[in-house]
Amino acid sequence: MDWNKANTVLIAAFIVLNIFLLSPSFSDVYSEEYNVNTDLEFIENVESILSERNVYVKCELPDEIYVLPTLGTEYEILYVSDELLTRFLGPGMQAVEDVTSYKNDAGEILEINDGKKLNYVVRDKIDGVISYEETIDKKINTFIENKKINAEGYSESFRYISQDYSIVVYTKKYNEFSLDNSYMRFYFDKEGIYRFEMQNIETAKETAEKIRVFSAAETLPRLLSFNDVSDKEIMEIKMTYYSAEDENWQLISGINSYPVWKVIFNDGTYKHLSGINTYDID
Repeated sequence: MDWNKANTVLIAAFIVLNIFLLSPSFSDVYSEEYNVNTDLEFIENVESILSERNVYVKCELPDEIYVLPTLGTEYEILYVSDELLTRFLGPGMQAVEDVTSYKNDAGEILEINDGKKLNYVVRDKIDGVISYEETIDKKINTFIENKKINAEGYSESFRYISQDYSIVVYTKKYNEFSLDNSYMRFYFDKEGIYRFEMQNIETAKETAEKIRVFSAAETLPRLLSFNDVSDKEIMEIKMTYYSAEDENWQLISGINSYPVWKVIFNDGTYKHLSGINTYDID
């Protein structure tokens, strides 16, 4: 048994149970008419417990209760080729067997990690104020065209803009839900795109398993099992599909993807929270 995961389950269950016990409407919890999303006392207790870590909810809590299928996903496996090197690093680069990291004379770096992740570094981040926010989309489209990236099925799912740093994320979707493991990430500084990351799901198919996902309000207390969420504001909560990428990720070509709540903070960071009776996954 993984005792860390078991402890997380117990902590989350204990927190939620105590919130219910503190709620004046506890006697109604098991009635057919009970809806946690309309239980103001429960919501207030959730927000109060989060505030003890200086975590504050600044958005509307989704009130949907989802019943969604688990997805079987297959990933694109990447191989370093002369063609791939030419697209990103220019002509004259040759692929070498078992070598996954390459650098050209301009200092640009291309790496393939875990057989699925493409990481391209144009240069180190340049400090300075970003003054071209209105042209970010154009820069992304030009980059995709110049690097001959197959962006079919991708659309923007996340954007964070600050004074000197920005990230825009495109993901594939299954129905209206983002497949968060299938992404293109564009990192911007004052000169433009300085880093790009991509991982691609080729196929996503429903399995026979369907999951009734806990509400966002019931799931939020699981944030307290993380050590890096203090002093933040929650700006958005949305349903996504996600698979935990652990130390065995390099061995995986296909894996199930589960419906989870994605909690996005004011600093552009986020957490994926399991909406089923298991454990936090990211």
